[in-house]
Amino acid sequence: MRELDRYIGFLPQKPPFLFLDAIDQLIHMKTASGRKMFPVGDRVFENHLPGEPLVPGVILIEALAQLSGIVLIPEDGLPVHGYLAGVDQMRFRRLVHPDEEIVLRATLERRFGSAARFEVQATVRGESAAAGALTLSTGDEESSRRRH
Repeated sequence: MRELDRYIGFLPQKPPFLFLDAIDQLIHMKTASGRKMFPVGDRVFENHLPGEPLVPGVILIEALAQLSGIVLIPEDGLPVHGYLAGVDQMRFRRLVHPDEEIVLRATLERRFGSAARFEVQATVRGESAAAGALTLSTGDEESSRRRH
């Protein structure tokens, strides 16, 4: 296992709902890049456009959200539980087929309260497959509301 790949284990998601294979770059609280490939026969293709296997757009969004969550993990490696709170201006520009490597990028744009907004992009062979913005909430604000 490569050193950066250990951060994948800090995510609360586990297979079959874990959509990161590798972390290639990580600058804590700033940016990360990683990869995912869905092989022919992967569960994400079951009953999704039978006869024309494509990676669902929502799965690309989830993979980008998981990578964004890794950006929020501090250098000491303590896990942070983030929740997808918003998807903005997400555009899908290319279909993603089985056995295509998806390169994922997430860059922290800003933090506000318990939320963090990311610019995200998924590319395949240098072509944009999906791009937009995601907001993650660490849930701190929700916990605070329940206490009052």
